[in-house]
Amino acid sequence: MRDAVIVSTARTPLTKAARGAFNNTTGATLGAWSIKAAVERAGLEGAEIDDVLMGCAVQQGS
Repeated sequence: MRDAVIVSTARTPLTKAARGAFNNTTGATLGAWSIKAAVERAGLEGAEIDDVLMGCAVQQGS
């Protein structure tokens, strides 16, 4: 295995649970937007990425 490196990061927006613009957006969709933004910022092609690590500080629906 080659060395692991962090090439880019992105986060989802903070929103109001029931009133915000993203109130009907799933966590998976928000995560997909974050991954897309991080890949674009890094200037990589999706095929160049072997692994993605994601975390959640406050779980959806809590």
